[in-house]
Amino acid sequence: MQNHSIFRIISLLLALNFITFHLNAQSIEASISKGLNNSNPLSGASLEWASLKEKLNQSTAGKEITGTLKGSFSETYSGNSGDYNNSFSNSITATLSKKLYDGGVGKSSEKVNNLRLSEKSIQIKTLEQQIILEIINSHLNLFLSQKIKELRDKNFLRVKEQVEANKARYQVGAINKTVLAESEARLARANSQLIEANLTLTNAMEQYISLIGETPGDLVIPSEVENIPKDEVEALKRSEQHSLKIALAKLNLSINKAQYDSLLSSVMPNITTSLSGSISDSTRNGDTEGVTFSLSLSSPIFYTPATSSKNREIVALAKAINFNLDETIKLTKLNVKLKLNNIASKFSIVYAVEEELNAAKIAAEATLKENEFGAKTTLDVLDSEINVLNSEISLWRAKNDHIRSSYELLAEIGELHTESLGLIPSAPQYKEIEIIAPPLPSPFYVISPSKWIK
Repeated sequence: MQNHSIFRIISLLLALNFITFHLNAQSIEASISKGLNNSNPLSGASLEWASLKEKLNQSTAGKEITGTLKGSFSETYSGNSGDYNNSFSNSITATLSKKLYDGGVGKSSEKVNNLRLSEKSIQIKTLEQQIILEIINSHLNLFLSQKIKELRDKNFLRVKEQVEANKARYQVGAINKTVLAESEARLARANSQLIEANLTLTNAMEQYISLIGETPGDLVIPSEVENIPKDEVEALKRSEQHSLKIALAKLNLSINKAQYDSLLSSVMPNITTSLSGSISDSTRNGDTEGVTFSLSLSSPIFYTPATSSKNREIVALAKAINFNLDETIKLTKLNVKLKLNNIASKFSIVYAVEEELNAAKIAAEATLKENEFGAKTTLDVLDSEINVLNSEISLWRAKNDHIRSSYELLAEIGELHTESLGLIPSAPQYKEIEIIAPPLPSPFYVISPSKWIK
């Protein structure tokens, strides 16, 4: 009965430890979410996107109604000394004007600005992808450093215990000084490896905190990355559909076409209308009032050399962009194939190192048994345990490299972003960015005489 109670208590403690670990566990996705919120470059790029959106609102500025107020006041004294004639002329004119037809400049400008906004969105997605990869690398490096530190700690303590035991055996003459010196040399090596592991862990922790903005919990890594293409055909098809590099290259073609349309619009006729009202008072005409309506048409009569040069520039650039697009598609396909090969290689390495670790464990158990029968020395046992330790470290490195290569493939395909990872999107096109600017001064405040006459 007592043994049953003890078993229940132990089981309960193990369950509590399991639950506590999983509550404190921090996945790669959690690190990515926190790191994106802490990213200054991403925040700055989002404001640049908001700035371009405001520029889009300015596309129709040339066709807006504008209002101007013009005033003139003059007074003249003329004549001989003591006999002056006074004459004056005062007037105020208010004018409303609007461009009825701008040749399509406003529409072309709106199209170009829309495309520039789309270009910035892709650039932000590319930046987001780069930051996600940095966070993943930082997470994996810190996780690996923690694992290596734990293994180096255990190895150091194990070798230290053996050295203390060998010292006692040396005192009673059970071993010679050579065996003791060799065990002490192994302890010194274990200590230097532990110091190096501590340094690597400290640096990895500092980099992680700088990138994420806080101290991590218990880091965990996935056994495998989801949504990896099953073969080369699928990977290439998905890269053609989602690659950010290809999308940006294709968008450059559209921007170039829109710039050509904008050039054509700039040499089209313009029609402008205006309505003016004026009040004047002068010595000659007295008080007068008037209303004027005007309609004007303007059109260039020939293309300037600069306009013709701009036309040739756009045509040449279009051909260059087409070549760049073909090269981008070719390089993207090549990189996808290389990264697929890399994943296959890393997976094979994981499998090979697992076999190495299993063999090392079997060899260590056999060496320990042979030591019990005097066939192997204590140093042989230590060497076999170190082989197991090195295999465990190699396995963690291989798993880390396999996971990293999987995420790199997703990035090359263009699918390493918040939506594909099931996170809240961080790109600005998914949320409103409010820009609070100080109000502009009134035009009447600017021309107030009190500002100029002190």
